[in-house]
Amino acid sequence: MGIFGSKPLRSGQPEWDGQQFDFDDPRIPLPIRQDVAKIARAGDELNFADTDEGGEWWLLDDEGELIEAFGLTS
Repeated sequence: MGIFGSKPLRSGQPEWDGQQFDFDDPRIPLPIRQDVAKIARAGDELNFADTDEGGEWWLLDDEGELIEAFGLTS
């Protein structure tokens, strides 16, 4: 991200690190739930990863491979 890039926003709580969430869990920011709903398939899981940038939501396939990472920016 360059100096003109958007600053990441906190999208979850640090204590959620490594936890799996249902795709429709209201604790997940709405824009992320909407993006996940567009590509998630049966057997996929959504986990929160606490990062220095404010956290990311990781959509993983049924083998634990990363499909997509989601975050919020201002």
